Amino acid sequence: MPGSSRITVHKSAEISAPAEQVWDLICDWAGMLRWWLPVEKGGLQGPALIGCELIGMPGSVPRTRRMTLSDGRVAEETIVYQNDETRRIHYTKADDQAVTGYLATTYVDDLEEMSLSEARLADAVDILSGPAGRRGLCPPTARY
Repeated sequence: MPGSSRITVHKSAEISAPAEQVWDLICDWAGMLRWWLPVEKGGLQGPALIGCELIGMPGSVPRTRRMTLSDGRVAEETIVYQNDETRRIHYTKADDQAVTGYLATTYVDDLEEMSLSEARLADAVDILSGPAGRRGLCPPTARY
């Protein structure tokens, strides 16, 4: 895309909980306030997440979460694929003034020890050039 840079991010974390519990938390699409860390507790820098509402029915595909940030911005992410058997979701984020083409995958796998799991996130996004992109309104590791 002219005037933008494509960025891909891959993150993973080992979690001291069974994969099914982690999956249930991830699939509670509007439940981010239950688990999202504020900056003062080690969360990402930037505006705080102050609200998250579900648009659609729980468990349905597609379904959207509308996140409200402390600076007044609103971001929406929509699940476009969900497989509970393999614990995979694919979701998109609505384009805004800094980002287009956002597509992410989150999946959860059991580790050998039954009380451990690994959650992985892979996302790709086009960061637009210009004032909004240069200000880093939506860096690839941001919460929205």
